Amino acid sequence: MINYIIQVSFTDAAADTIVRLSHELSKYNIAAGVRADDGRAYHLPPGTFMYHGGETINEVRDAVHRLAETIQPGVSVLVTEAASLSWSGLQELPAA
Repeated sequence: MINYIIQVSFTDAAADTIVRLSHELSKYNIAAGVRADDGRAYHLPPGTFMYHGGETINEVRDAVHRLAETIQPGVSVLVTEAASLSWSGLQELPAA
């Protein structure tokens, strides 16, 4: 399985576009957050998502692009494979 970081942006995005995209992507286990080794979870920056799966990078890019286009046209998608992650300043999600 591979970790992917996905960055999505829209030309002239409506106020709720990223929220709607986040909701739709979550149906496919693509998260708007990341979990640390200690179990704590953090919000990723707006338009940034995390996915762990077996698809190729191009398959992930194309699937996210197709889905995002159904929410609002004029989408750009960047997908990177992540061997390790490090962050600072991200807002912690409340414990479930």
